[in-house]
Amino acid sequence: MVWSSGLNLPNLHEIPIIEIWVTAATEFCCFCCLGPVESAAMRTLLAVVLLTACSPSDRDNPAADGPSQPDTSPDTGNPVDTSKVYAHSGQMLYRLNNATLAATPIGPMMLADNQSLLDLAVNKDDEIIGITRDKLYSISPTTGASTLVKDLSASATGFTSLSFAPLDLDDPNSNEILVAANDEGTVFSISSVDGTATMLGSYGTDATLGQVISSGDLIAVRGFGIYATVDVNNDPDGIDYLARIDPVTWKATLIGPTGYNKIFGLGYWGGIIYGFVDDGFEAATGRVIQIDQVTGAGLDLGVADVRWFGAGVATDAPILE
Repeated sequence: MVWSSGLNLPNLHEIPIIEIWVTAATEFCCFCCLGPVESAAMRTLLAVVLLTACSPSDRDNPAADGPSQPDTSPDTGNPVDTSKVYAHSGQMLYRLNNATLAATPIGPMMLADNQSLLDLAVNKDDEIIGITRDKLYSISPTTGASTLVKDLSASATGFTSLSFAPLDLDDPNSNEILVAANDEGTVFSISSVDGTATMLGSYGTDATLGQVISSGDLIAVRGFGIYATVDVNNDPDGIDYLARIDPVTWKATLIGPTGYNKIFGLGYWGGIIYGFVDDGFEAATGRVIQIDQVTGAGLDLGVADVRWFGAGVATDAPILE
């Protein structure tokens, strides 16, 4: 139980924060905050009303007839930063530089009532939608500024994962829907018109490890598929697994353990799945990892003074043959 301003609210994840960000001297921002954030399920309630905090990335446009390769510099042969992988803390938007793997701050989102963003989704037109405990926002990919889209209905609560998903993963011109998974493993589509949620399916159960629930995020990329980080056996504090998601039933097929917990954000670019890990309140840091899409194993790519609350990537991100 967490005490906050006279309110006893369990399983706190969403916390108002104040961030100071710096771009001139560093690509990284950091902040600190008070109040534990210990699992994906905890990101479903707004509780802390008084906190203090402080703090010290053009995409390939793959052809319709097949996947593309990441751009490289004609002079050096090194990767060119073309990424549209976005990540965020509670209040700050970042972009992952696929050439340097640095998370570059874009700007503060300035959400209403100082709420924290729980996750974001990016469609094929590079439009970003974010979700809090009770609201949908449009977020500028160039400034980070947020605009309220709609208050969520009572049916659209408890979500820990958000992504746009093409109705046809093999059609580059397919319409897309906004989907979210909750901490019970149920998947819904969310209407940006009236804020209602419609059940699509469930992650289901694994014959050996039991119930599969969302641990933090999912991504859907055309030509690649739908993947999610999940918890198993009703253990939100256990190691996260990578799972492939059926686009019709939304049932999860486990691939393997990542070796990390609290992977609250997922991204994908040029054949690589990226995970964004929250190291927790005491560490006050986060890390970016690379996740093997065959085994699920995670590889640490670096730590930063920012706690990752979520991430997302455009549905037409480039893939490798």
